[in-house]
Amino acid sequence: MRESDIMHETPCGQYWVGRDKGRGAYIVYRAGSTHSTSDSGYAMTPEGLLLAIYKADYLAKLKSEGAIV
Repeated sequence: MRESDIMHETPCGQYWVGRDKGRGAYIVYRAGSTHSTSDSGYAMTPEGLLLAIYKADYLAKLKSEGAIV
């Protein structure tokens, strides 16, 4: 994945959406200290991108409220 495949990053920097052309999907990732792990995937459509962005923002909101460690 290249930097140009990053479609969205949350303000806190903990979650981001990547375009995975090989799988034909938008993937929501959680940033880690050495690597990112995938959370969920969505179809590579305009609606799928919106859903992935909403999911990343939702996870960031939960993290900021302390609901996710």
